[in-house]
Amino acid sequence: MKTRILVMLPILCVLALQACCPSVDTGAERDKLLQTDRDFAAFSLEKGAAEAFNRYLAEDALQLPAGKAPVSGRAAIYRNMAPNQDKYDLGWEPQQAEVARSGELGWSWGTYIVRYTNADGEPAEEHGKYVNVWKKQPDGRWRVILDTGNQSPSPP
Repeated sequence: MKTRILVMLPILCVLALQACCPSVDTGAERDKLLQTDRDFAAFSLEKGAAEAFNRYLAEDALQLPAGKAPVSGRAAIYRNMAPNQDKYDLGWEPQQAEVARSGELGWSWGTYIVRYTNADGEPAEEHGKYVNVWKKQPDGRWRVILDTGNQSPSPP
């Protein structure tokens, strides 16, 4: 009887752990995250970058703009971006996303283009790449918790 209990105990423990820790379909979550990043980019071109960041960033997000001080919190990021949002268009194309096995965190990267009118009144653009770290919210939506990027040479 003791032998049977000793054999069954580890099996029961494994089953209990599997029951309390449901497996995550990381491929499906990766696809959702990539689509969310694409939706974020489309919203930026439709409504403006500040509005898009206000919608897709987590409340406690951190932005690390190139050459500038970090900006902490969605509200502060919005206040920082909003005054100039009508002066440029920010679009990007997500290239890749990955999701942790837990399904709670993920990241995406891609390339961006900022289009604006320069000091001479001519159309101008800047190219770059970005990385966003995402966190799944209690309501199941992905939101950016860390946004960073920097310029790249223009493509040939």
